Amino acid sequence: MARPIKETPILYGEDARRFEARMQERRRISPEERARMNANYEVGMAMLERGMRRKYAATV
Repeated sequence: MARPIKETPILYGEDARRFEARMQERRRISPEERARMNANYEVGMAMLERGMRRKYAATV
């Protein structure tokens, strides 16, 4: 049986300011990293599409 998920703690003071500042920073990624991410996305979408075609082919 699954355990319940704990509530996310509320941040106060310096922790809250540090968290907010970090969320506002834009993360820079290299063109190589972006290309790797896009290639992984394309692989995932191709897998999904094949699975959907297989699912619908079995029902027809």
